[in-house]
Amino acid sequence: MPLCNDIIKNRVIRFNVSTPEQAIKAEPLLAGVGGIRLSRVIDAHSLHIRYSVEELTLQMIESALREAGFDLHDDMVTNLKRAVYSYCEDALRASIGVDQHAHDHQPSISLHSPSRQDPRQHNWRKYV
Repeated sequence: MPLCNDIIKNRVIRFNVSTPEQAIKAEPLLAGVGGIRLSRVIDAHSLHIRYSVEELTLQMIESALREAGFDLHDDMVTNLKRAVYSYCEDALRASIGVDQHAHDHQPSISLHSPSRQDPRQHNWRKYV
């Protein structure tokens, strides 16, 4: 059973099923982000990530994915889990002395790199 004070977290990010293969498109983007130890596709709508709470939080990762145009799964249970994870990760970061102002820094997920393609469908790019 995982402990609350583990610095390395394993989480599953779920994407909205109405947009196809988002997890497959997000995995290579997250692979290059500092602090993320592992990103692995579970299925077309789920992504397993392992990251260090010293460098990132789940909230930072999900915010960066949303800004990059991904549509994350949003239901009551998922939002409740996000709130609990956010509280626990913020408390853990405070207890190990991580600067709280670092929480405002979002991980760099750049879609403008030539090696990375925009995950959004071509006809949606001009609207988002």
